[in-house]
Amino acid sequence: MFFVAAVFLAGNGWAAGNKDITVLTFNHGDSVSLRWAPGSEELFHRSVKSGYLVQRKAAGESAWHNISPVLKPASNDRFAVMEAINPDAAAVKEILYPSQDRTAADEPASTDPLDPKLESIPGETSIEDALLYMMALFSCDISKPVAEAAALIYVDTKVDKFAKYQYRVIFADDENAKRTNVAVADVDMSKKTILPTPADFEGFFEEKFAHFEWSVSPFIGYYSAYNVERSTDGVHFTPLRSRPFVQAYTKDEMSDLAVFRDTFPSEDETYYYRMAGYSPFGFYGPYSKVVKGEPKFNFQKIDLKVDTVIIGKKAEEIQWSVDKKFEKRIKGFKISRTQDYKKFSYENTELIPANKRKFKLNKRYDRAQYYAVIAVGMKDTPMKREEKQSSYYYAFRADTIPPATPTGLKAVMDSSGVVSISWNPNTEPDLLGYQLYISNSGNEMDYYNVTDTIYPHTSYTDTLPLNTLTNVAYYRVNAIDKNYNRSIWSDAVKLTKIDTIPPAPVVFKFLQQPKENIIVEWVNSPSLDLDHMELYRQIDDTGQMVLLQTYDLKKKKAPTKFEDKQEMPGQYVQYFMAVYDEAGNFSYAHSDKMLAKGDRPGCIGNLKATLIITDEKKEVRLEWDITSKDPIDRYIIYRKKDDGKMLDIALLKPNQLYFVDPKIAIGSTYKYIVRPISTEKVCPAVYSEPIYFEGNNTHK
Repeated sequence: MFFVAAVFLAGNGWAAGNKDITVLTFNHGDSVSLRWAPGSEELFHRSVKSGYLVQRKAAGESAWHNISPVLKPASNDRFAVMEAINPDAAAVKEILYPSQDRTAADEPASTDPLDPKLESIPGETSIEDALLYMMALFSCDISKPVAEAAALIYVDTKVDKFAKYQYRVIFADDENAKRTNVAVADVDMSKKTILPTPADFEGFFEEKFAHFEWSVSPFIGYYSAYNVERSTDGVHFTPLRSRPFVQAYTKDEMSDLAVFRDTFPSEDETYYYRMAGYSPFGFYGPYSKVVKGEPKFNFQKIDLKVDTVIIGKKAEEIQWSVDKKFEKRIKGFKISRTQDYKKFSYENTELIPANKRKFKLNKRYDRAQYYAVIAVGMKDTPMKREEKQSSYYYAFRADTIPPATPTGLKAVMDSSGVVSISWNPNTEPDLLGYQLYISNSGNEMDYYNVTDTIYPHTSYTDTLPLNTLTNVAYYRVNAIDKNYNRSIWSDAVKLTKIDTIPPAPVVFKFLQQPKENIIVEWVNSPSLDLDHMELYRQIDDTGQMVLLQTYDLKKKKAPTKFEDKQEMPGQYVQYFMAVYDEAGNFSYAHSDKMLAKGDRPGCIGNLKATLIITDEKKEVRLEWDITSKDPIDRYIIYRKKDDGKMLDIALLKPNQLYFVDPKIAIGSTYKYIVRPISTEKVCPAVYSEPIYFEGNNTHK
């Protein structure tokens, strides 16, 4: 059988072995349901002409008895209609009634074992066919109508509730054969089949999503898929998927872990979740326990601002605004006051109730003040402060005439980033000084102080870093009198920096492969002076980087997704993005590595990398075992030092199952790849664990 198909069958509880037909049974007590699977695509296709016979014999009987008529798959026309309604029927239809494209002769394949385009080995089943066979079996597992159309299900209703039976399914044209290579299932009618209840369904609630995990090993042989349901009242649940979903993983250590994530429709609700397994016989098992939770609340999301300060003859009243929906999150409010941004104090000793929006001070300050409102959260503790403060509001007094707007603002930068700024002096007799502001965007709300305090002079020296994402800066200045009246801001002066800084790189999201194609998604660079970016692909560390797409970033909307249609079954793939700005500077980013769906026959295993340190020598020794019966012509050894490139360092004979690397350095990290070369099959590269060499102490 094909390796990839065998893994699929075993994962769903089918005892495949080397049988032509494997069978599962479900004892209902008064009937027995049977589900079976042919052991290969060729056997699958055989059922179109032959059909199946379900046979049974009771304990003590030697002869098998037919209990079903000849069961044949639905016609090609029937599958075509079914495929339009149920996409799960597509793979089964292609197996039973191959399309013209699949039956056409293939172009001659390259015989070079290092050619990355070599997808299959002449005379053996291709990866594409093995995947199709796997998907056909899977479609029958999650869709009972598809299994019925493929003639892979039958219910025996004529049973004795106290009998013991053996069942098997054979091809109808083997009815008179003395021997048939099919599996036999034993059923004791007194012992009904009971689907297990999920016991370790756990949920973790974040700000925008809920994450769930559970072990799948207790359900092998019972469930082929799962579904998670959500409720807002704990009573009425709705499935989160229209069809069951299957546990998927790219690392062997994740093989027993099913993972599911749900994005919250609202961040203000309490949610309830439960999970159930889906049997290949077409029904769900019992539900897990209900997991209850609510989205984590980000207290800093509260929009809080001081609206006004009403100044009376003997009192002052601070008024503020905050959305009413946040009241349940707020324990109360505090009023902060400062006159000069040097000394700060609170105006209330007890928290103001969360439903209040104003606070009256029974006193009046003679000089202008700054007020801010601070919201204190319900979860505020001495160990963790949960507060959100508004911006300070300036409450000025008596003298309400501001100084004139400063004029003549200039800003000049030299090559080291030093900026000389100057402006014309104001002539008001009560002038206290100036405040200088800077912005990277020039937007009204993006300016912040350059001078920490009120500045008495009309020239200032600022230093701007050149290694930033922006290549321009904007300055403006206002004047302040002794009553803290502020003039209107001056016109902004634009300063162009020397652009030597590469743009910010893109941020790749986790690679996904929902079906055949790999989905690459990323968050685009936030830099403003972008020109274009280039997407590359690399298969394995030793593969060549291939340019996939060039994107023009001068357009208004840059893409954030790419669907890679290249077939790479069983290979590690990684993507890289180069981002260029208008000055030619560029940055580089890479995605995580992903093992593409599918499998290739392996050649070696048990690769061990051992660091040996004695007084006489310091070296790394690699050892491995041969797992392939096919001949291996040679081995290529690759090595990666620290963050450098993976380079080939040795070519070994086929009978040499070890390699010694004496060229190692203190303080470096090494990683090795052994790539077997065989003319009989495609051998994937095998990676060692990283080796660290730190003085005389080492670890993996």
